[in-house]
Amino acid sequence: MYVETVVLHEFVDDEDNAHFVVFCKNALCKSWMTVSPTYGMLIPGEQAAKINVSITINNNTAQQLNSGGEILNEILVLRLENGRDYYITVKASYARSCFGMTLDELVLYKDPIRQVPLDAIERAQMYSDDGPSKASNALCIPKELWRVVDAVYDKGLQHPDLFIAAGNPEEIKLIREALDTGSAFPQASVHSYVNCFLDFLSSLSVPVVTSALFPAVEITSENIQSMSRKFLEDLPPINYNVFIYVISFFREVLLYREENQLTAAKLARVCVKHCSPLPNVVMEATTMQRRAGMHLIMLHLLETSSI
Repeated sequence: MYVETVVLHEFVDDEDNAHFVVFCKNALCKSWMTVSPTYGMLIPGEQAAKINVSITINNNTAQQLNSGGEILNEILVLRLENGRDYYITVKASYARSCFGMTLDELVLYKDPIRQVPLDAIERAQMYSDDGPSKASNALCIPKELWRVVDAVYDKGLQHPDLFIAAGNPEEIKLIREALDTGSAFPQASVHSYVNCFLDFLSSLSVPVVTSALFPAVEITSENIQSMSRKFLEDLPPINYNVFIYVISFFREVLLYREENQLTAAKLARVCVKHCSPLPNVVMEATTMQRRAGMHLIMLHLLETSSI
């Protein structure tokens, strides 16, 4: 979060209060910005009013910024009652992050994502057809995913409450920065690394498993083998690579189920939740049923000996 403090200096009459309101020039403020307070008053003898502008980057905003569909630029209007208008420019620079990008784009860059320009023209100049973004040079899976999973392996898969206990917010922040910049990982708990792993999957602008891949028929013991095979065949190549990598990782985690107290059913729920994040809308019963079928397929893939 970035906070800018704007101070208004305005002399007022010794007897009159100066009322003011703050609003965006284009009527509706951008979703990433909040202003506080949006109205107020200068009492006689008071010479300053403080207005706080907060910028918050969530997954949706990050996706728009990474794609070039949004910039952090807005104009506020501070209007004094019976007085003049003050125009306040709010502008910030976005530090590019692997969180909120697509798998297709992430596999193109072997450089730390922070070094990849947001501007499409600058990016094209930096990565020509013969450069590291050429399709033939693409990675099988995003390097950031490999790094964070490797860190979880290094910390150990036997820890109790793995994938259940929350990580430390400050540690998570440092791990995310290391993923974006390519720097060494900090000392942090395995739970913080798992948190980042799950956040990475959930934040992808296009999920690993889209709702279009959910089974269209009821999953039963008779058709689960064929439906699981069809699901894998329908996955796009990069999504397939990432999904197989995640499932293989979860299978390794289950080898330590007696120590970490995890079950295939719990990890199947984790997989559905983060590989196919829920939209911020109420889903229809049909969609919920298809999602439940997806859970059964993931459970089957975790429990079977081969894919």
